[in-house]
Order: sequence, then structure tokens, then C-alpha cells
Amino acid sequence: EDSNAIMCSDEVRLILSTGGPGVVKASYSSGKPAIGVGAGNAPVLVDETADLSLACGSIVTGKTFDNGMICASEQSIVVVKDVYDELKQKLMDRGVYFVYGDDREKLGNIMRRDNRINPEVVGQPALDIARRAGIDMKTVPKGTVILGTEEEKFAIGKDFPFSHEKLSPIIAMYKAEDFDDGLDMCEKLARNGGIGHTGGFYTDTDSDSELTKDREAQYVQRVPVGRVLVNAPTSLAAIGSAFNFQIDPSFSLGVGTLAGSSVSNNVGPMHLINLVNVAERQEHIEWFNLPGRIFFNRGCLEEGLRECGQTYATGEKKDQRVMIISGRVNQKLGYVDRVTKVLKAQGFEVDVFVDTHADPDMACIRKGVEACERFKPDLMICLGGGSPMDAGKFIRLMYEHPELTLEDAASRFIELRKRTVSFPKLGSKIRRLIAIPTTSGTGSEVSPFTVITDDDGRKYPIASYKLTPDIAICDSTLCDTLPKSLVANAGVDAITHAIEAYVSVAQNDFTKMHSLEALELLFENLSDSYHKGTAKSRDGVHRGATLAGIAFSNSFLGINHSLAHKVGAEFHIAHGLTNAILLPHVIRYNSCKKPTRMGIYPGYDYPQSFERYSEIAERIGAPTKDPEGLILMIKNIMIDLGMPQSFKAANIAEPEFMEKLDQLAEEAFDDQCTTANPRFPMIPELKHILIDSYFGSDPSIENEVTGLQTF
Repeated sequence: EDSNAIMCSDEVRLILSTGGPGVVKASYSSGKPAIGVGAGNAPVLVDETADLSLACGSIVTGKTFDNGMICASEQSIVVVKDVYDELKQKLMDRGVYFVYGDDREKLGNIMRRDNRINPEVVGQPALDIARRAGIDMKTVPKGTVILGTEEEKFAIGKDFPFSHEKLSPIIAMYKAEDFDDGLDMCEKLARNGGIGHTGGFYTDTDSDSELTKDREAQYVQRVPVGRVLVNAPTSLAAIGSAFNFQIDPSFSLGVGTLAGSSVSNNVGPMHLINLVNVAERQEHIEWFNLPGRIFFNRGCLEEGLRECGQTYATGEKKDQRVMIISGRVNQKLGYVDRVTKVLKAQGFEVDVFVDTHADPDMACIRKGVEACERFKPDLMICLGGGSPMDAGKFIRLMYEHPELTLEDAASRFIELRKRTVSFPKLGSKIRRLIAIPTTSGTGSEVSPFTVITDDDGRKYPIASYKLTPDIAICDSTLCDTLPKSLVANAGVDAITHAIEAYVSVAQNDFTKMHSLEALELLFENLSDSYHKGTAKSRDGVHRGATLAGIAFSNSFLGINHSLAHKVGAEFHIAHGLTNAILLPHVIRYNSCKKPTRMGIYPGYDYPQSFERYSEIAERIGAPTKDPEGLILMIKNIMIDLGMPQSFKAANIAEPEFMEKLDQLAEEAFDDQCTTANPRFPMIPELKHILIDSYFGSDPSIENEVTGLQTF
């Protein structure tokens, strides 16, 4: 009654109805303009030309996302017989367990009750469903993520439960004689409760052949759906989250007049006509982002600063007023004076802001903006470790765009070009930003990232390539007086940057070489830099840290940093140390060859982290060329640097840590770095990593929530 009253209210002008059939019918009966959506029953056709590894990886990724609850999730796979057995084996290798006989009947009985989806199985893990169905769990592998059935081609319709929408990690598999036969089955499946919604098609698009184009056209014409996803997970691609740029992001998926809706595409401004969107899986058109110039080698500071005094290539007048953003430690060490002296010798007017501190907050940013408003600089120099650089980048942003809020600047993104709020241009007041690192670890001198804490103590990671410094001056003489603790913590932070960048789902040919060279330099020089502090070793670590920064700036990080951000903020442990304690456990977790869920990125077609960790191990001369060899190298360097091997050894009290465990795991799951991890984590899995990192134990605990072997 309340819903009807609201829909009939004079204040309501339009109704968007995304509930069940009853709500949709009521909205259309209200006499008001209404947009309704419908149920899905997505059929996926795999022809004989398809890349089966890609098809398998995408189908498992799509079906396990939210345990099949997305209405666009894959419901049935129709496979041409020539490749049926091969694809079936690949699916089994990825954790699809096929049930037969009595077990199949038990599964069908629990999946649907009274010819409807049983709410008890909706969104539940595959092993839980099997257990509830009464299947003998001794026969079901622990790594099972999807339950499958093999169906006869005639088994489509109201009397065949597995041909319906399932809203759970259950999938039906049909064998087709050829493409035309498969097309017939897909049409029947779509008409069996999924008209107007979503369908999928796996075929060879690399050859760009006429056959492929003709088959895509036939699928569109024959199968009555509103969105056709080619070579991509239907659950994710249909909601516009990834894998294409043709579909608008939305969780409200129209089904068109075919199924009684006024919208056939994702609900948005274009809702007056029926549209069919055909979206092939696409590799991102990417770029490799760097500062315009990077100075390196010991003693390069003065030469790099002289660059500031030159006119622009366009003939514009040179900059005249420089604001130095730094900290009081760098002022005390004489670094601020050293920079100021060179600048003034070139005729610059110089002002200095040294009120930065660790984890810069908005109070610090406001003071910095006020200093800029008074001095009106046209060039900014960030001198210091990560904190002065984080502060300087955001001070510049807020000085040029005072209308911007921290929340808008930190808005979420799928990748840096898909933002909910566009990032403003920089350079209207401060034409160039120069970064001069005095520590060897953060990589901030070459990165598009900054982290700012709001007035309530919450940290906001902010990312945009517009934040990348214009010039980086990497002079390791500025690191000669670093204390040993900072050498160690910054050094292992850089190691973590390079490793996570190398295994990231966004890794590419340009970032690979920077990651590997960084790791070779860091493992060769970090011990000597810590124990002896030689010029050669300090310079090697300094270069390695910058190279690692270049790598992760262009391929991003992973759950090691997601977890480190939350643990470090909660217990006030050095960021590098936090990363180092977590790293062995994250490597073991990520290197699983059959992950419960794979990281999601268009260029990341199948699990590759085991091989990538092995490549790192080989490059740095690990005793074994596999992830365990890499872990041993990390543990050895931690021992050499006198670092604790666990959070317990780092003096975090066990009751306090366990009390915060759920919160840490949930917040880490929501961290922006998680999206680039090669294995997409579940919150219970993150909890296990934290537990193992606390005690320093090898990961071996079974996930009690899902029944899956976590590692």
C-alpha cells in the first residue's frame, strides 16, 4: 500500500522499477510514466573458432562474480561439439564440478521450488549449495566454485529446471552440432525467461574475418536480447563495468518492448527507443606516463634545478617565483637551503613552506594553499619523502581549483580514464611541478598518486595522471644521511611496488622491464645501503625506487598495499614494514593457479601470477625459480635488515589486532588498489592473510565461510 501511495503521488513524475514482476506491474498500472526492467537468462554460445582459455576464464569470472546474483550472469553455455570436450575440461580445471544422476536431481530440487528460484540458494557459494542439496561432499572437490550440469539439446523449457535463470553459481552446458544448431538453442534459452536481456558469444575476433562478422550479425538477429557481449563475462560487461566502452554503467538493465519495457539498453538518458548494443572484448588503448624529464646520477641536483631557469620551448617567459614544499627535517639537514641557493642564483624569488608532516591532512593543505595565495608562485618544488610530495601535489590542485572537494578528487574509477567525476586540468597558476626525493622508496617523484587525510582522520587515495610531476630530480646524495630504519622501510616498500606492479592485471611490456630492473637493483644494493651506506649502494637503491615508481604508476598495485594501508593507519606501523610483513603471504595467496576469482582487466585473460612471480625469482637469482624462491629472498632480506617477520613480532597486541580484523579486511577489500590484484579476493580470504601475517605462519587455513582452500 505504501509503495502504491508513493507511485500515485502527485509529486512523482517518473517511476524506475527494478524489483520483481509485481512491482513492475504496479508501476505500469499507476498511470505514471514508468521504466521497468525484466529477468535475465543469458545464453552463452561458444563456436569452434573461439579462444577456449579466454572463454573459460571469462565464463568462470562472470559466473563467480557475486556468486551468480547479477541478472546478466551466464546461465547456460552452448558449445559447438568440435570444442565441447576441450572447453569442458578447462572449466573443470578452473573449479567447475559437473553433477550427474541422483546428485543432478538433488541439485535441481533445491535450486527451484514450486517452479520458482529457491531463495535459499541465491548468491550462495557452490559448496554450500552442494551441501544443502545433500550431495556427498566427499565427491566434491574443495576448490569447486561452480556447479555444472550437462543437458540434452531438447532440455529447454518450463519442465527443465537447469534451462531457467539460476541466480547462483550453477550453470548448464549444452552440446551443439554446429553454429546454426547452437544459435537455435540460444534463441530458445533466451525465450525461456530471458527475452530482451543479455546474451554472450565467444568467437575469433582477432582475424577480423567475414565469418566472424556474419556470425555476430546472426546472433543479434536471432537471439532476442538487448545486449550481446562478445568474448567477455556477461555479468560484468553487461553492467558496463569493464571489457568495453559501448555499454553505459548501470545496474538497471532494460529488456525493451520484447518483454514489456520501454527501455532496451541500460537505463540512462537514452531510453525512448529500443537499442541493441554489440560489444566485442577490447584491449585498452593505453599509454606510458612519465615526467617530462628525469635527472639521475649523484650530484645531479644543481643541473636539474638549472633546468628551472630556462625559457619554455614555445618562447614563453621563464618562471620567476618558486614555492618549495618540504618538511622541517629537510630544512634542518640543509637541503632546503641547498635548493634555495641554486634557485636564487638564477634570479628566482623563493618562498618555503615546511609545515608538512607524515600523512598530510587537510589542515596542512589549507595552510599550504594560503601560502601559495600570498606568494603566487608559478613553479612548485616538492622536496622530501612521500609526505611533502603528497602534500605538494594536492596543495597545487586546491590552489588552482579551490571549488574542488577532497571527495570529488578521490572519486572512484575503474581505471584512470573511467572516472565518476572528471579530474580538472592543472597548470593555470603553477605551470610546472618538480619533485626531488630525499628518501628511496615511495616513487612519488614519478607517480600520479597522492594520499590525503580528511578532517575526520580518513585517508583518501587520489589518482590522476595530471598529478604527475613535470620534472623529477633523483640525486642520491640527498639520501646519504638517512637513518638505517628509513633505509630498510623505504627499501622494502620499493620492492613491494615493483613486485605488485609486475603481477598486476594491468602489467604491460613497458612496465615489465622497469619492475625487473628495479628489483635487480634493490636486491643487489639494499643490504649494503643499510649496513655500509656506500655511495654506490645508496645510488642503486635510489634508482631502483624510482624505476619501481615508474612501473606501479602505469600498472598500479594490489592487495598488499590495500592491506598495508589499513593496518598501517590503524596501528601506526611504518608503511614499508607493513608491506614487508604482508608480502610473503600475499605472494602465496596470489600465486594460486586455480584462484576462486581472477583479477578483472581486459588484457588479463587467465591466471598468470605464478609464472610472473617465478620470472621475478629467476631475475633476482632466487634459490628456486618459483614463488617460494621469491618468498625466501624476501624473508632473507628482512632478516638482514633486522625487520620483524610478523605483526606480533612488531609489538601489535593480539586482542587489539583480532578485534579490528573484520574491519581491516572489509576496508582493504574496498581499497582502490584491490582492483589491480591478479586474484580478486573475498573478505574471508583477506582475513586469513591478516591472521597469517600476524603470527608469521604459512597460509594453510581453510576458509570456514565458503569451504574453499584459501591458499
